[in-house]
Amino acid sequence: MYWHLLSLDAPTVAAVWSWSFARAAHIDLPRFAPLLLAVGTWLVYVADRILDGLDSANRAHLRERHYFYSQHRKMFLAAGAIVSPVFVWIVFTRMSPAVRMEDTAVFAVATLYFLLVHAHGPRVERWLPKELAVGVLFAAATAVPTWARIEGHRYTLIPSIAVFAVLCWLNCVAIEVWEWPAASRTGPSAHRTTVWAGQHLQPLAAGTAFLSAALAFVHLHSGALFFLYLASAMAALLLLGLARSRHFTVMQLRVAVDAVLLTPLFFAAWMR
Repeated sequence: MYWHLLSLDAPTVAAVWSWSFARAAHIDLPRFAPLLLAVGTWLVYVADRILDGLDSANRAHLRERHYFYSQHRKMFLAAGAIVSPVFVWIVFTRMSPAVRMEDTAVFAVATLYFLLVHAHGPRVERWLPKELAVGVLFAAATAVPTWARIEGHRYTLIPSIAVFAVLCWLNCVAIEVWEWPAASRTGPSAHRTTVWAGQHLQPLAAGTAFLSAALAFVHLHSGALFFLYLASAMAALLLLGLARSRHFTVMQLRVAVDAVLLTPLFFAAWMR
């Protein structure tokens, strides 16, 4: 539970997939790269949850994590104040210019969307659902450390990034749907695409698993890329299992739906 409440879930997923994309592309990332991505992700999630807790108009829709941040806001602000300068210093002194430029582009888009959502939430989400935006931006940010270091033939990594983006989107949809009362199965401000995806979560997860397995078969002799697609298929199947389950609390589902994205760890020994 504290892996989720302390916002360590998304940073862990980002670090694992960042390393996995690098292995699939036969790129040796600097050791600090996945850790730096994890720290940046943590800072974004901390800021988001603190701001959510400050929005008095949104209190009816707050969850346990938001109340946790409200209770420990000073601690998180102090931690952020310590970590942020170190993070910025490493970005501008240790990160290569190419990686920094592409990272900055993704971060700029994410920051713009982040600010627009907190300033004009419902109006922004009418034309770009937050679940889709977060899924795509998260996958893009996770792939950047590898993408920026590939010299030619970048297209070979695009399908695996796209599959991960779909998994991230379904992850966000599942969280949105499961955290609302069973009678409605979605929130009043949910985008129609989110409502549709929530109603078809099981077939979408099954379809993603099938697609990932097919891509794994196509890349049967591609080493780490083959195992990355297997990990994607396993994650989709586990998500399908969670969507079918009726034996977990909302908090357990919330933790588990992020944990299923750690499946590359099962294949780490073969992806080295």
